[in-house]
Amino acid sequence: MPYATRSDIEQIYGARQLLTLLAKDVDPDVAVARAIAAAEAMINPYLRKRYLVPLPVIPGIVQQCAIDIACWQLAPAADRMSEQIEKRAKLRLDFLKDVAAGKADIVELEGYPAIGDGGSNAQSGSGAAFFVEDRRYPPGGGLL
Repeated sequence: MPYATRSDIEQIYGARQLLTLLAKDVDPDVAVARAIAAAEAMINPYLRKRYLVPLPVIPGIVQQCAIDIACWQLAPAADRMSEQIEKRAKLRLDFLKDVAAGKADIVELEGYPAIGDGGSNAQSGSGAAFFVEDRRYPPGGGLL
């Protein structure tokens, strides 16, 4: 499940505003999908420090981070990059850094398994999660 969609961006900033970010010779659907994928690729390493990804739900703040970072990805040219777009993206990245450092929490993810929750579960760098059950040995050792 993607963190955001083109429709999500348009609902907040409007379809016309979104189109102003795009170069005239690109397919808007392809460009937006790639920008959202790039935003997720930037977001996941921060989230992965604290939470198992993929996330079980997409919290509003994560969606907003994806939207603002995707818009920043879409407007790399100086003539399309506004100061506001850059500020919003940096604000979202700062928030994600705080989440990764444990200085900020994502309320909607409370109660879901988290990295370092004291269990013997782990996650690889690729996002794969590994779960280990407690081992039981009979008294005095030996095999079961």
